[in-house]
Amino acid sequence: MELFVVFILVFASIGLVAHQFFSRKIAERMLLPDEIRGSTEARMYDVKEILDISARFTDRLINKGSIPIEKLKKKLVSAGKPMNASQFFAFKVLLMIGLPVATVILFNPKPLLLSIPLALGFLIPEFWLNGIIKKRQAIVLKDLPHVIDLLNICVGSGLDFMLAVNRVIEDFKSCILVKELKVLLNEIQMGSSRRDALKGLASRINSPEVVSFVRTLLQADRMGTPIGDALKMQAEEIRIRRFQRGEEMALKAPIKLLFPLLVFILPVVLIIVAGPILIQFTRGGFVKF
Repeated sequence: MELFVVFILVFASIGLVAHQFFSRKIAERMLLPDEIRGSTEARMYDVKEILDISARFTDRLINKGSIPIEKLKKKLVSAGKPMNASQFFAFKVLLMIGLPVATVILFNPKPLLLSIPLALGFLIPEFWLNGIIKKRQAIVLKDLPHVIDLLNICVGSGLDFMLAVNRVIEDFKSCILVKELKVLLNEIQMGSSRRDALKGLASRINSPEVVSFVRTLLQADRMGTPIGDALKMQAEEIRIRRFQRGEEMALKAPIKLLFPLLVFILPVVLIIVAGPILIQFTRGGFVKF
């Protein structure tokens, strides 16, 4: 019954979007005054509002335990929380219904072929979310060695680790890693231990380099070793890993170029070289000397 209500809501949302879209186009064609046109656009529902409406029903399924969301919540946190779990499932349901409906309207395919847009509607949100996570991790990896160097300088000058983190937050450019460090500092100020706050940092970013960085800090704190030496070694290790990753990508480049070479470049070369020979052969054979 609840799934039926979700499907009805999805169809209503699609109809609402189509109505608002075509009403705006008609308003533009009729050249309405700016005041009327502005009020027409002000009444339009954006994507986030539609997802919020749809998420009210998917949230009921999540609260009843019909949909497992623990793994999804971790992925959304790693992606920077672009939406909550209910909105993500609503987005997926909208695509899983909207793409087949659009395919039927535009192409009128066979019923068996509707499984393709249905599968795309299920997979596109997953690919989108994984892409955001990878992009976010790449940005963090780019800034991580510089942040560790600044932490090492601050700790070496006599500051405590948390004071060093606060100084990096103030002096370093605004980026994802600095925002996560702000969350780390706020958690410690709210009463969390440094160990739990660092583990939270590693789980939010979920990058091997950040996990290794947090593990090094926790080990140095537990063993009583100087944090400055651990930070210096960690920064050097991250730079070596990034250099090795660059070398690996450079070695993979010729293999990736093999497919476009065989599919796009080699046929053109064969046409240019063998084309005149084939034309001459079809017109009367080769010239005899």
